[in-house]
Amino acid sequence: MKLLCIFAIILVLTPLVLTGTKEEWKKRTIYHLLTDRYDRGDGDNTTCKELGKHCGGTFNGIKNNLKYIKNMGFDAILISPIPKNQGDDYHGYSFVDMYQINPHFGTTADLKALVAECKKEDIWVMIDVVANHVANTKEDFTKIMPFNKPKHYHKVCHIDPNRMWEERDKRENCRLNNMPDLNQTDIFVQTELKRWVKGIVEIYGFEGIRVSAAPYVPLAFWKEYAQAAGVFQLGDVAHENPKIVAEYQQAFDGMVNYPLYHGIQKVFKENSHMSTLKAVFDGIKKEFKDTTVLGTFLDNHDKRRFLHGDPDIKKFKNALTFVLMFEGIPIIYYGSCLLYTSDAADDMQCVDLGGRRIIKKKKKKKEKKK
Repeated sequence: MKLLCIFAIILVLTPLVLTGTKEEWKKRTIYHLLTDRYDRGDGDNTTCKELGKHCGGTFNGIKNNLKYIKNMGFDAILISPIPKNQGDDYHGYSFVDMYQINPHFGTTADLKALVAECKKEDIWVMIDVVANHVANTKEDFTKIMPFNKPKHYHKVCHIDPNRMWEERDKRENCRLNNMPDLNQTDIFVQTELKRWVKGIVEIYGFEGIRVSAAPYVPLAFWKEYAQAAGVFQLGDVAHENPKIVAEYQQAFDGMVNYPLYHGIQKVFKENSHMSTLKAVFDGIKKEFKDTTVLGTFLDNHDKRRFLHGDPDIKKFKNALTFVLMFEGIPIIYYGSCLLYTSDAADDMQCVDLGGRRIIKKKKKKKEKKK
């Protein structure tokens, strides 16, 4: 309760200066990184040996590399969820305390410093957010803050991955990967989730949010959540069908363009005819109300790298060029410049800490005068 009071006080005292409109985001190119897997911030870039645990990436590590990121041509970053997570859950998608910053990533001051430095470099910050579920504490909800009572959750049931798109009620009210499913119809739950997202935007000055696990929560709640955020929202619905994904643009400004992702894979990796992409884009144009704010991508933390299983650099360059030049907001996953080939099962795509490489130029030898 003390943390909630502190959060409320900070929110009242923080001046409201928000940017990040839909029109402004159309001009940005996003560098997507996992906070834990990018840079430790202390000069230590040794290989992470236990990939199922924290590897030490921090907010300071990101801050130290902003000029590198900017020099690659990016003017926005997408970072991992920031709440405190359970145990070794380095990715950020299983929080135990929504109001406490993940201590593995740094402090409140570190996060503020990162955002402040980003503003100096004209790099916008998009934060990944989770409002569908919490960490699996084996039904001991006293370990979860602020949702510490059984009534804050739906009754235990499980989503059938083979039928989830036909069974909407189960998809929205049952557990994803056995994670306790928040009940957004509960007044306390919906109020706190909206208060939290409004608060982090205002306190830290984020310009956008990426909404994880969007299809597992009713649209009615998402509409309120998006309004509370007050900045650009990018919804995440991992499906190939444009009609299914487009439905959620009723709530969010933009969507991660999974239909186009699948089309890119078929054409540039599996050698399908270019007409495949035309058919995909025709479907996208038909279903989405605004295709110019869809997030186009080649790789992300949920999918195998494009180069996995087929390290054809020419195919990769062509696909990456398509993502950068096509309509929408490009989202480039860190490590692409290093030609990572890892599987999603490895460690969220990164087999080594750091998505950067600094190449020192060799000094030219002076020719001896004859």
